Amino acid sequence: MVLTSQIPLKIAMMLQFCSKKVSALVVLSLLVGGSVFAADSDKPPFFKANYQGKEVYLLGSIHIGKADFYPLPLQIEQAFVESDALVIEADVTRANVQQLLQEYGFAKTKQPDIARLYPVFCGQNQTMCDGLKPLATWLQANQIGVSRFAALGLTPEAGVDVTFIARDPAKPLLELESVEFQFDLISSFSDKTQAQLLDEAINATDDEMLKLVSAWRSGDHQAIADIMEHQAEDSDELLDKLLWQRNHTMTQRIVDMLAQTDYQKLFVIVGAGHVVGQQALPELLQKSGLSVVDCWEMRCNAY
Repeated sequence: MVLTSQIPLKIAMMLQFCSKKVSALVVLSLLVGGSVFAADSDKPPFFKANYQGKEVYLLGSIHIGKADFYPLPLQIEQAFVESDALVIEADVTRANVQQLLQEYGFAKTKQPDIARLYPVFCGQNQTMCDGLKPLATWLQANQIGVSRFAALGLTPEAGVDVTFIARDPAKPLLELESVEFQFDLISSFSDKTQAQLLDEAINATDDEMLKLVSAWRSGDHQAIADIMEHQAEDSDELLDKLLWQRNHTMTQRIVDMLAQTDYQKLFVIVGAGHVVGQQALPELLQKSGLSVVDCWEMRCNAY
């Protein structure tokens, strides 16, 4: 079963990685459905690419959600039904998550006490802060971000990738990266960058967090890109290592899947930050020889 979680707040769209509530050390999945489709205004980033007679549907997602997201707009749902395989960033079922948490999730050197850094927040959330003390700063930020989104009614268990995986467990599931790669990547960030993630997780306002969700639901590509660039501030790691470098490797992986497998239609789900802004997947796929269209500008199927 699968749980995908968030890098805190606005970074959530950049990186999908396997996580878990550290106290529980369990991995959960949840099928989220509904009897009506998403609101007419919902147009999350959605593209179609063609390669030598094969098709790729590319959905930019967020890895948190709630019931009223689903079902997504009809042309997205139909594209998933017609696809031969689902492609996500990383498949947690192929990883030893507990081992990875032990290797990457705990502080290896002395780090500042979160309660001393953020006395107001920890005064209001003492149990949480006590539990987070032994963890690496990036994982502290992650857990706080998940908790804060949950307080707003948005949970990883209802994330877009989790929902589609659970909707058709028999559909082949492929990955662009690996869970271990993603743990290794974010744990390699400098102390300064990890501290920036923690500060954002604690100090971002509820309105700022909800703007991220609103930008995704409405398909506002510019707003999504602006949110990411504002979040990155002066940290080259967050844009370069976490986003742009990975976009190039993801692009090559998608092209290889098309060229080296018999699948005729792939349905690819990645964080929305990978499909908008500079060096985004649609642009890179186009440069790799695929024809790419925005499905909200030119409807990609008959629905």
